[in-house]
Amino acid sequence: MRRSMTAVVAAVLVALIAGGCGSGDGIAHHGGPAQAARPARAEAVVAECAARELALRPGTFVVPMTGEHAVMYALTNRGAVACALSGYPKVVLYGAGGAALPFRYARGGGTYVTSRKPMTVALAHGASAYVLVAKYRCDLGAARDATAIRLTLPTARGAAFAGREAVAIAGAGGLAYCRGGPHDPGQVIVVSPVEPTQRATRSLR
Repeated sequence: MRRSMTAVVAAVLVALIAGGCGSGDGIAHHGGPAQAARPARAEAVVAECAARELALRPGTFVVPMTGEHAVMYALTNRGAVACALSGYPKVVLYGAGGAALPFRYARGGGTYVTSRKPMTVALAHGASAYVLVAKYRCDLGAARDATAIRLTLPTARGAAFAGREAVAIAGAGGLAYCRGGPHDPGQVIVVSPVEPTQRATRSLR
């Protein structure tokens, strides 16, 4: 009797061991050992745009908010391959006689221009990034119209891109220097960072 019970227990143990091994073989056969999750493929590194690859052009018309005067500009990659831009361009506005107007300039913020930090914008061939140049209206009237803008941006290998364009909007709706003197609120030009869309240059307020 005891020998018979021992045989039954031994048979059960053999069956359990065989079943466990069979289960392991099944996993290995169908899917192999578990694999570690692969990291997402990193984006290809895009070199900074060279100055010669960029062109400055007017953007689309800006529908003004209350009290706003603004002009949009596009920086277009005319090079053969993708390149990247980032940061705030330096802007200078000029009057009809060619002299720089004595505006004060601010980097982003305020009522009209985004306060977000600059981001790197990758541009395919023919694609554009955007910069918004905005100011408050002249409540006391315009003293001098801004007729041209110069936009400078650091680019690859320590060089700087510098483009000059017409402001193209004169009088009350343009970027005029105001009659109120240097402390008039309309004497501050706010410049957005380079952004991938025109909408991204605007304040979220």
